[in-house]
Amino acid sequence: MTKAFGIDISKYNTSADGTKKVNFNTIKNNQEEVVFIVARTGVSWGYKDPQFDYYWEEMTRIQVCRMAYHVPYFGESALSQMDNMFRILGNKVNWEHDKIVLDLEVAGINTRERITAVTRSCLEICKERTGRYPIIYSRATWVDPYLNVSQLPKVDWWLAEYRKPLPYPLYTSEHPGPPRMPKGINSWLIHQTGSRCKSIGAPALYYMDYNRWNGTKEDVYAYFGYADPPPPPPPPPPSLFRAKCFTSSLYKRSGPGTSFPVVGVLLLGDVVDVFEEKDGWFRIEQDGSVWCSGSERYMRRMGNEPPPDEEPVLFRAKCVANALYKRSGPGTTYATIGYITKNTEVNVYEEKNGWFRIGERSDVWVSGNSNYMQRL
Repeated sequence: MTKAFGIDISKYNTSADGTKKVNFNTIKNNQEEVVFIVARTGVSWGYKDPQFDYYWEEMTRIQVCRMAYHVPYFGESALSQMDNMFRILGNKVNWEHDKIVLDLEVAGINTRERITAVTRSCLEICKERTGRYPIIYSRATWVDPYLNVSQLPKVDWWLAEYRKPLPYPLYTSEHPGPPRMPKGINSWLIHQTGSRCKSIGAPALYYMDYNRWNGTKEDVYAYFGYADPPPPPPPPPPSLFRAKCFTSSLYKRSGPGTSFPVVGVLLLGDVVDVFEEKDGWFRIEQDGSVWCSGSERYMRRMGNEPPPDEEPVLFRAKCVANALYKRSGPGTTYATIGYITKNTEVNVYEEKNGWFRIGERSDVWVSGNSNYMQRL
C-alpha cells in the first residue's frame, strides 16, 4: 500500500520580509502528489502565523485536503489559547471537511499533571465548537514523560519520528515507518517522516517537513469527507464597479481608514476595480485588504455612460521655479502631493486666492505667484 504524501508549513517556509513566498503551483506539480497540507495558525493566546491566511487560501486553490495546527503553551489558559486559534481561523474553515491539530511539544517547566489538564481542556473546547476532537501532533519521546494518555479522550494521533539528519547541504531521506508508539496508544493516523527533506516550492527554507498518511489517497479523502479530491475554490466575486483616480496621487492603505498603514499609491488616471465599499472607502484588491478613499474629490465611479466633456481651460502656465509643490487645496496649509519642475507647462482650470488648480476635476493646486508660475 502506498501511503499518501503530505507536508506541513509555517512562516519559516516564507522569507522574513514576506517577499519569497511558498509557490503552491510547484507543490501542485510535484512529482509525487501532495494530498494534504497542514499550516500553522499560531502559538498560544496572542500569536498568529503571518502566512496562515495566504497558505490557507492557496491550499484551497490547488485542491488539497486542509489542516491547521496550533501550538499551545501549558502555563497559559486553555480557553484563551483556543480563542486565539478560532479567531485566526475565523469564517475561513469548512467544518464538514477541514481539520485542526494541537501541536504538543513545548513542555516548559510545567508538570505532567498540568500539561495533561490543559491538553484535555483544549480538546474539549475544540469538540464543543466543531463537533469533534482535533488531531494531536507529538512524538513518543515527548508524550511518555509529559502526558497521562489514559486521562485523555480517544483522539487521532500524528506522530513524528525521523532518521538521523545528514549534514547540510544533504537532504535526509524519510523514515520508513511506522513511528514509535507512545505508551497507551495503539494506532496512528499520520507519520511525520522527515524534517530535513527537500523543500517543495519554498525557496526561503532549504528543508521541509514530510508526512505520510496511514492509508491511501482515497483513505485521506474519506477522512476529510470527500468522495473525490477537494473541489476547486468558487469563482471570485465580480467587482462592484470601476473607479478612476482624479488626483495626482492617492494613498493605498491596508484598511478602510487613515489610521491604517500606507501600502502604495494610485496616480492620476489610474482605473481600479472596487470589490467592497465601507465607510466611504473602496477595497481595490480582490483577495487582499488594500483600500483607498472613495471620496469624490479623489475617485470617480465609472459607468457605461460616455465620459464627461473636458473641463474648460482658463489658460496655460509654465513653472519658472526650480521646483514647485503641488497641494491638495489652494494654500500652504493643504497637504503636499507632489511637485512640478522648471519649464513644466500645465493647464489651469481654476484660479483662487492666488492659487492655480491644475488638476482637471480634481484638487491639485500650485501657487500662482509670478515668482513661481508664468502665464502663457
